Amino acid sequence: VCVIGCSIFSILNYIKTNIMKKISLIILILMTACTNSTKVIFLGDSITAAGESKEGEGTYKGFITSLKENVGQEMELINKGISGNKVSDLLLRYKYDVLELKPDIVFIYIGINDVWHKYDWGTGTDIDVYEDGLRKIIADIKIKGAKIILCTPTVIGENSGEFKLNNSFKDIETMDIMNKDLDAFSDVIRNLSSEFNTELLDLRKKFKDYISENNTENVYKGILTSDGVHLNNQGNKLIADEMIKFLN
Repeated sequence: VCVIGCSIFSILNYIKTNIMKKISLIILILMTACTNSTKVIFLGDSITAAGESKEGEGTYKGFITSLKENVGQEMELINKGISGNKVSDLLLRYKYDVLELKPDIVFIYIGINDVWHKYDWGTGTDIDVYEDGLRKIIADIKIKGAKIILCTPTVIGENSGEFKLNNSFKDIETMDIMNKDLDAFSDVIRNLSSEFNTELLDLRKKFKDYISENNTENVYKGILTSDGVHLNNQGNKLIADEMIKFLN
């Protein structure tokens, strides 16, 4: 009886040991898979914040939502866009919104409010402050080894001439100045991309080219934006189609 009992005990102990080894192996594989996922952060303003809206919940599908549908499960896409943000706001939060998360890839898409708010509320950003702020953010992210994609600011109004946004009228002269500012701020992004050897997504150029070809009636919205600034379906699709090239 003792011999039989001891044998059964040995067999059960052997089975238990092997099961535990297999469970440990499975846990290790799962942990390794999670560790090896590619973490992508989108740092920006309201345009980025709205990048996860879906059709059915509003009038468009956001570019981050589209990207999530078209990249593999090994990629974790993290939205760090906050409405109204300028480069000064990013400086206050990039350490915990980006650095502490240890991303592999970071898209930085900022600049519309830095220009626009100057002419609506007098709270915009001087171009040298914009450049210095971005230089600090880029340098600190780059030290951590993340791949950076810098995006130029897009448009404020899709037409040439007078424009109205949020009940704030802009005459032709003001619109001309704002567009020159957007071009200048975009040049800052292009130069910083060259300086730090980052990837560049020149959304300003791509938007201007698309609008030039498709805005035959010179409307201020409806081509790539819903209001002259924030993206509609086509605007989100254009950005998603461009961003995915950096993720494949």
